[in-house]
Amino acid sequence: MDMIWKATFDSYMKLLYDMRPQGTLPARIQEFEREFRQTAEEHAGTMDIAGVLARTGLQQKYNSLYVECQAGANAYVDFDEGRETADGSPRLFNAAKEQRLPTVHEYIDTYRAVYESIRNYDRPGTARAYQALFDVEKRTDDLIEAQMIIEREHLLVKLVTANYTDLVEEFSEAIDPNFELTSSGMNETFAKYAHAASVDEVTYMSEIAQSTTVDAGIQIQAKMSMLTNFNSLLFAWENNKRRIRTGDGPADRLAMSMVLVRKKVRDIYRFFSEDLGLTFDEMMKRPFYRIMLLQPQGLDGLWRLKKVMHPANLEAIRYILFEEILSEKSMEEILLTPQPYPYYEQIDALRCPGLNTEYEAIAAELNRDLKYYKNAGIGGGGTGEGAGKVSGPGKLSGKLFGALREKTPAAAPGGRFPLRALIQQTQNITGMIMNTGRERH
Repeated sequence: MDMIWKATFDSYMKLLYDMRPQGTLPARIQEFEREFRQTAEEHAGTMDIAGVLARTGLQQKYNSLYVECQAGANAYVDFDEGRETADGSPRLFNAAKEQRLPTVHEYIDTYRAVYESIRNYDRPGTARAYQALFDVEKRTDDLIEAQMIIEREHLLVKLVTANYTDLVEEFSEAIDPNFELTSSGMNETFAKYAHAASVDEVTYMSEIAQSTTVDAGIQIQAKMSMLTNFNSLLFAWENNKRRIRTGDGPADRLAMSMVLVRKKVRDIYRFFSEDLGLTFDEMMKRPFYRIMLLQPQGLDGLWRLKKVMHPANLEAIRYILFEEILSEKSMEEILLTPQPYPYYEQIDALRCPGLNTEYEAIAAELNRDLKYYKNAGIGGGGTGEGAGKVSGPGKLSGKLFGALREKTPAAAPGGRFPLRALIQQTQNITGMIMNTGRERH
């Protein structure tokens, strides 16, 4: 079960079991749990968890179980003595007995279960919204009047919008606003929900967001695919050029490879500039594309901090693109002309073992005080199985700074852009944004 499914599963099951279900409910909840686990395994990596739950009927089953558990937990609902008959079937509700309405305290107390599940989070706006609701019982002991106060002052709506407002603050400080893979997902989801005027409007917005985030994911995947090819071809061009200059390999085959690479780069750049209107100058104006050209690797769950190639590569790429690949210079002239801007590879983790762990430790230290990681109960560094488990900042290897000081152009292949991993990470982040903060009343 992946991270997003597990978070959803844990929250659903906790709410059901915390109400201490009786009678036949525990067995039915266990059956629901088995179905949920199976569905999660079958749809691992899916962003639209809410849609899957709706289509499979699991959301409806959960809603029914929740209502029954909630009713069983409230003493004011009068059932016959014993919830089961001798054969184990549920005893029918006795409508002949005189029933009573809940008190104001009992009515408002139904919201305390949700509040108890989030009270330890550092979300002051949400806490104030719940406190305003709880204070209604101090203002009146009449249930009808209490409901009128709640409706007139929009107290239930404020529970939802306050939670989303706090979540926007959490995510805003835990993401890189220039990194569109994460910031666009937040802006399309609960950044909009926070301004909703009703719970129905939140529901409507979330339904719209499910389609827009899928569309955004497809667009991101297309961009990433093209940028991956672009970066890989630039690396191949530089690697072949270096090998010809140093005599490392058959020059005729390497030169032929450079001719093919040149044609492919020209085709890709023509598509970028003419079809998408995305020239190199436009890329340099947008931090997102500058980051992507440096082949980022996330150091924390939301990619706020990233390991990238040497920033001087941006100037090297400009020179390679316009003075070599897109120019009319012959291959001979290109190979005989000294290159003023070196192209640096990523630091080889094999030559500097433990380097990635040190970077993730630094990221964890820098993210340590962010609300997002505090409330999630995880560390602020790492993106894999060991994410968040780094205990300290560590010391950067002297080898690393030595390599940076030498400013030696890259010589060995490596550091390809991890497209599949990045797309999967993007889907996970989008799914997290879609599901974090969803009210579970």
